[in-house]
Amino acid sequence: MTDFDDEQRLKDAEQNQKLAAERQRDDLKHVMSSVQGRRLIWLLLSNAGVFALSFTGDNAATNFNEGRRSEGLRLFNEVMTHCPDLYLTMANEAREEADK
Repeated sequence: MTDFDDEQRLKDAEQNQKLAAERQRDDLKHVMSSVQGRRLIWLLLSNAGVFALSFTGDNAATNFNEGRRSEGLRLFNEVMTHCPDLYLTMANEAREEADK
């Protein structure tokens, strides 16, 4: 194997990683572009405890909640990075739904 082969493999891996990130971004934008998709993302964020405290007084339960919340915060960050305007739309729709 040569240095050229290693460099090419590295370039290929970086390109594949870039394409996967772009596909994930596009998928999220597509989901967030519909009322149904925004409703699903809001449900996922809510179920992950993004909008609630994780502390319960029980160490194991709090740690579990924090792990779940961490994944929700990752999704929240993706939403805010790639479609922050649709987050506001989603929050307004969720508030209107809650007010019914």
